[in-house]
Amino acid sequence: MPTDETRPSYGGDGKPTSTSFSKDGRGQSEPIPEIKPGSRYIYYRVYTKDGPLESNHPIYLNDRFISRILSSSVKPPQTAASLTRYICKIEGLELRKLALYQSLSDDTALDDSIHLSLRGNTGPGASDLNPMALVVDKHAAEGRSQVTSAVEPQDLLERDYEQRYVYYRVYDDDGEAISKMFFGDNNPSLGRVNTLSVPPPHTVSSLKNRIIKSEDISGHNVQLFEDEGSESAMNDSDALTLLSDTFPGFEEDQPIAITYEPGVKNGSAENEDPTKIQIPELREALAQIKTELEEANLTHTRELEEANRTYARELAEVRERWNNAKETHEREINEALSSLHQLQAQLIVPSIFTKKLKATKDWEMGMVNATWHSLKTGEIFYTDGIIRREKWRNGPNVYDWECYLATNSFGRLAFASKVYTVFC
Repeated sequence: MPTDETRPSYGGDGKPTSTSFSKDGRGQSEPIPEIKPGSRYIYYRVYTKDGPLESNHPIYLNDRFISRILSSSVKPPQTAASLTRYICKIEGLELRKLALYQSLSDDTALDDSIHLSLRGNTGPGASDLNPMALVVDKHAAEGRSQVTSAVEPQDLLERDYEQRYVYYRVYDDDGEAISKMFFGDNNPSLGRVNTLSVPPPHTVSSLKNRIIKSEDISGHNVQLFEDEGSESAMNDSDALTLLSDTFPGFEEDQPIAITYEPGVKNGSAENEDPTKIQIPELREALAQIKTELEEANLTHTRELEEANRTYARELAEVRERWNNAKETHEREINEALSSLHQLQAQLIVPSIFTKKLKATKDWEMGMVNATWHSLKTGEIFYTDGIIRREKWRNGPNVYDWECYLATNSFGRLAFASKVYTVFC
């Protein structure tokens, strides 16, 4: 496999040039070996909506956000979906909420089924000056893994390129504020972000999200103005040509302005319920789950009534077992009954229980202690994903278990053992 110090380069027309690189990326060195006929490099960058992600396999010392793969690594048929899957594999990313763009300047993501021309010297990602872009869900990126087996280690080069920025000033309610990205001693409110750090599509909204992330803005009603003299803010949907010389904020002495109202971070109202999830995509998903639960309550009344009867029988059985316990364990019995009453009062699934658990083992621990679920392999539960440590009592014996507060398919709320469940 070719190494980085002998990588082919491509001109503006996508054709190979004769430029070669020394180990520091500047001087002349040995001739560049040819890649396998028909195969070429595909250059790409990975982003979340808040900004760029460093590659697991960077090719430059001074730009660790760009990488490349051989086109022959992509499984045929070579569609947007198969290219996305391979990039996610080597970058250790989950396959969820993905958008692949043919170039950084594209406004629309590629359809998964579209066939890509990945052979020859032209086509998507043929140059590091015009790479493809993969935008992923930031939660999928949080659990990314390091993958070293798919790509050979490479000696990193130093990239010789001109850094370009969007310049801006930061304002709160009282006027200009100190920028966390300021770069001049005499201009603390003037900040900048690299244009290559803004994820596609290049709109006012994506630039705003990038600056919010860079400045760690704790506030709401964030707005971008073309300059401090503008009468109204730019629309979030307005397109920006960040790869040209004509976008707002291109020049240092003509920065754009970003304003915000201090308060709870990321646009939350100060008195808003802290249990509500503020990420728009998750809020929409929770609303959908709530709608589905309301429909289920209306259309499956009989199932819910049967669940209540079953739960009542289980409760009666547990009470009978505890009534036969020794007098020395009365305190434990009362605590268990109190917990059961609390669970009974919370039969309807809380709206924040959006994570699915699946039981990996049969275990009748709920028959011994009704504050816990009995588990059946493959059974599905819903939880908020928060790990707890609760006591499980079996007669005189008391054990501490890591668990989740979860509901089963009947809406019953109890603890589910962490060790015998997995997220799905």
